[in-house]
Amino acid sequence: MQDPAHFLPSFVWRADRDGVIRYANPWTARYLGRPATELAGLHWKIFVHPDDIDPVLDAVRQMRDGTLLGNVEVRLLRADGAYRWHTLHLQAQLDANGRIGDTMGVATDIHEARHAWAMYEASERRLKAAFQGARMGAWEWDMKNRVVRMTSQLAQLYGFPAGTDAIGLSDLWERIEPEYRELFAQKLDEALQHGGPFELDLVLDGGSAAPRWLRMRGHAEFDAHGTLAHVYGVSFDISKQRAAEQQLSLSERRYRALVESTGALVWSAAPNGDIRARGDDWSRFTGDEVVHLSDWGWLDYVHPDDRDSARQTWLEVLRRGQPGSSQFRMRRHDGQYRMVNAQAVPLFDSHGKLQEWFGTTTDVTAKHEAQAAIEARNLRLSVAMQAARMVIVTLDLASGTLSVESGAATAGNHPLTYDDALRRVHPDDRATLEHHVRTLVAGGEPAANFEFRVQRAAGELWMQGSTLLQRGVDGKPLRIIASVIDITQRKQLELMLRETDRRKDEFLAMLAHELRNPLAPLRTALALLDKQSDAQAPAPGLIDLMRRQVEHMTRIVDDLLEVSRITHGRIVLQLEPVLVGTAVYHAVEAIAPMAEARHQQLQVNVCDPTTWVNGDITRIAQIFVNILNNASKYTPENGRITVNVEADDESVYIVTRDTGTGISAELLPKVFELFSQGERTLDRASGGLGIGLSLVKKLVEMHNGTIAVHSDGPNLGTTVTVRFPRVHQQQRHAAVALSEPASEAAGSVLRMLIVDDNRDAADSLAMLCESEGHAARVAYSSAQALDVAPPFAPDVALLDIGLPDIDGYELAKQLRRKGETKPLLIAITGYGQTEDRLRAQAAGFDYHFVKPVNIDSLLALLASVTAGGGKRSGLD
Repeated sequence: MQDPAHFLPSFVWRADRDGVIRYANPWTARYLGRPATELAGLHWKIFVHPDDIDPVLDAVRQMRDGTLLGNVEVRLLRADGAYRWHTLHLQAQLDANGRIGDTMGVATDIHEARHAWAMYEASERRLKAAFQGARMGAWEWDMKNRVVRMTSQLAQLYGFPAGTDAIGLSDLWERIEPEYRELFAQKLDEALQHGGPFELDLVLDGGSAAPRWLRMRGHAEFDAHGTLAHVYGVSFDISKQRAAEQQLSLSERRYRALVESTGALVWSAAPNGDIRARGDDWSRFTGDEVVHLSDWGWLDYVHPDDRDSARQTWLEVLRRGQPGSSQFRMRRHDGQYRMVNAQAVPLFDSHGKLQEWFGTTTDVTAKHEAQAAIEARNLRLSVAMQAARMVIVTLDLASGTLSVESGAATAGNHPLTYDDALRRVHPDDRATLEHHVRTLVAGGEPAANFEFRVQRAAGELWMQGSTLLQRGVDGKPLRIIASVIDITQRKQLELMLRETDRRKDEFLAMLAHELRNPLAPLRTALALLDKQSDAQAPAPGLIDLMRRQVEHMTRIVDDLLEVSRITHGRIVLQLEPVLVGTAVYHAVEAIAPMAEARHQQLQVNVCDPTTWVNGDITRIAQIFVNILNNASKYTPENGRITVNVEADDESVYIVTRDTGTGISAELLPKVFELFSQGERTLDRASGGLGIGLSLVKKLVEMHNGTIAVHSDGPNLGTTVTVRFPRVHQQQRHAAVALSEPASEAAGSVLRMLIVDDNRDAADSLAMLCESEGHAARVAYSSAQALDVAPPFAPDVALLDIGLPDIDGYELAKQLRRKGETKPLLIAITGYGQTEDRLRAQAAGFDYHFVKPVNIDSLLALLASVTAGGGKRSGLD
């Protein structure tokens, strides 16, 4: 019995694992035009289109994943050499080892169906494109269900959301301009009553945009009972047509008004040149009756000085038989001569024979005078350009050439290639200038102004320019026009200002450093006064007053130094996890005496006492102390200050509110500027240098945070909000001394060597040490210190760093040789940066104090040394 595939009218074959055909049915042989016996042994690729071989192989590979059936659309080669589309059904057979052995292929011809579907899709695309290009959409009104069905193009025209294909009639009605609805309804009713095709125009409600006009063409359909059932039609956008019609109407009105306003004389002439005036224009202008102007009678009205020129020009126009014009002066009815422009155009018949001349004579006196004024203005502009050292540069994008106009009368135009011009630009500025040009040509919006340097043998010039891109009627870039001004003098002034600013910063830093020296003995003297007996000491209030002023001066000096360090990038944060609540409470404790003295209420609310941020504990404390100090300073007595600490998963917010004087709207945008202040009172109660918030903002930003200040106005309080990124760690901060000195033997008296070239600072510090029962020796230079130290054998040495002969670092090395433990070395210096501490540690110092010395910390350290502890306690 034969294989059933033998009788199938389909393309059937079987191939082995290597793709070699082992069987082909008669239909396949007839289709391919080859006997079945000849096909056996050939590869199936011979009748598959080369581009479709990979899809067939992909289908076979997919069958290896467990699926033994697969379909793919391919083109098969017919006997006549044509490829036809088929759906190829593949079925695999497994061999004894479970692998794919033979593969059976059955192909069904889908060529005509595929072609028909492609034609249908193409037709749909053309219809959609036609609708889209014509801005047209089709619609159907279902009058019984009050529903409108529409194409996507129509939905777009009406402004409905994408995908809308059906809406209610009422929704469509709402899209019509309200003022036009009643008229539209009347016209629509009249059109539907006739039952035939109709055409209506309507205007859509455009809101704030320009209204959109649509034209509807439709046909009504009635049911067997004569009731309106459906209305079919199309609508298309005629907004441009309406606008064009309105523009044309406006243009015509303008033209009529223009002709009437110009008062041009309209005339004609015979082919031989005899001129004939038309209408009353000639009479109104000359004041004479219209007469026949043959024999060149019109020349009688021309200024005597212009007659010969006017006559020769008219003869030349007649000779050439082409349009021409002439300007001359012509007498008006009041006896004045007016500059006129006469234009003549020849009119030919269909055979090219001259029939007559048509001409106009227009009073151009105003234009003539304006031209003279323009020439005068151009002269003034040229003078101004030279005075401003300005040039106009035009870059032709097609030719790549530049022309330069300097405004000088003799300069003229100097064409230059773009590459040559670019070579004159400073090498560091060429890339920026080229980027500006490319961005402008590409349609981008580069910076309004740009600067570059031009190299000359006589010296370098700084130029500033602004550009404009000019496009052609087709929208393509044509040329770049730039105005370029010489700003060399301004740039030199800017460099001078920058140098002045740098020197100012250096002066502030030096000023702050130098102020530490007198502050040190003042603080020490106050500590000594505190130790005197009640009978000897001044009034306690006087000491407190002096202490407050010294501390205030110290904060000002610290702020000056901090601003200078931040400005020059010399601050390096020592980042570690910090408890925000603890930092806030410490800041509150620091300003509590100030608040108590002013009878102010301080309230702190911390939502979560375990909220951490990553920061420098010293700088964060500095931030909060400055903010609270400002709040207390600008809040009157009996006022209130609240601090709220809030947090979310990402950030921590510290919000400080006060009931103080507030900030005016004029000052609020400037509160973070250096030396910016509000208006001071006469008693300077709210005085200061205006650097606190500037310093705070810089420190907050160094911690990747933000700060914002808000006030509703004067006397309405101020709110300061600081935000830091939150971290979820719990690591505590531990401060250590520069090194771990050996423990001193317990005792009550220390031999102390004090070295400082500031005599007041050295003497007052010695007096303070002696008041504690210690023995002190003073040296005012490194040389004196080296003489005094061997016989004195100090236990502790307090050394100033900035000594005039040998600095404190070298003196420390000489006072305590390597391997020794005495004396205990303490640095007393005005330099307190991290690098200063590291340098002091490298020189062998055990502790580091910044002037003015915190007396309590110093005495605590000395007490720990006498007790044999050798541990650091609250050092600056």
